[in-house]
Amino acid sequence: MIRPPARFLLRTWARTGRKNSRLFRLIERFGPRLADRPMATRLPNGCVVNCDLTEFVQRQVYFLGAFEAVESYLFTRLLRPGMTVIDAGANIGQYTLLAATAVGSTGSVHSFEPVPEVFALLRHHVGLNRLGNVRLNRIALWNEDSTVTLGLPRDDVYNAGSWTVGTTESQSPPVTADAIRLDTYAARQNLQRVDVIKMDIQGAEPFALAGAHKLLAQWHPTLMMEIHRPSLRALGSSPEQLWEELSHFGYRAWRIRPSLKNSGPVANLDAVDFENFFFHCGDLPDAITGGWPRRMPKRWACSGWSRTAVSACAPSAESIDDV
Repeated sequence: MIRPPARFLLRTWARTGRKNSRLFRLIERFGPRLADRPMATRLPNGCVVNCDLTEFVQRQVYFLGAFEAVESYLFTRLLRPGMTVIDAGANIGQYTLLAATAVGSTGSVHSFEPVPEVFALLRHHVGLNRLGNVRLNRIALWNEDSTVTLGLPRDDVYNAGSWTVGTTESQSPPVTADAIRLDTYAARQNLQRVDVIKMDIQGAEPFALAGAHKLLAQWHPTLMMEIHRPSLRALGSSPEQLWEELSHFGYRAWRIRPSLKNSGPVANLDAVDFENFFFHCGDLPDAITGGWPRRMPKRWACSGWSRTAVSACAPSAESIDDV
């Protein structure tokens, strides 16, 4: 049986942080065949995640230590104990879990995931790791308190993060979910501040931000956001229009790329097709702008695999495969 040795070799390669594009291609080609059951692994903070290797995001978490290793690494550098974090488009919970341990018992994480089967995995992982500072919401962020209908594009049937209100042809039956303005939610929860918002909602970002004008104006939280021109276009917007909206609140843009040399501030979002950004009003932490070796985020992503005990996590290390 070649599955355990192959999984071990791919994860060993990931620890080196080298030739990541070639490793990615191998994972995408062979990864879905390397397990017939969910495989447990640890995130860099020690939290346990059970991964279905047939699904894109979970496959990346299992073989590379974290989905979007650079973004995940820099995201954690934003966080401090006591912060309030919004995770919009929480998927299976990677960013929620990373944020929950970083902000600690004096902070809080509010996670939004409207797709029922994906929300079930999010809830499972939060419960598995006994994270009491997370509030889970099976609801979408929108520009009004209403409902939305989401579909899964045919080309993304194995990517649970691709559910969107912008698809015209859905591989799976559409999902109807409650939707809420973030300003409404903050008032109902009596939030005293919001420090960081991670938002990856497949082109619906302008609608979610339109429902958060009061919050943006009052607290100027740092945003980590995916900018995907085709998804924005499908919902009648563009990166340029999104930038115009954020500029109104005094935000600046900082492009996230695989190395610090290629990352940094940009004047606008003209010609951006698909990239991740920080949008910020105050200065970003020195840990983000001051220097980090190219391979550091990738090695950091795998650092949780060597942990033998983490108080926040229920399973023992012996239950983790191939570590």
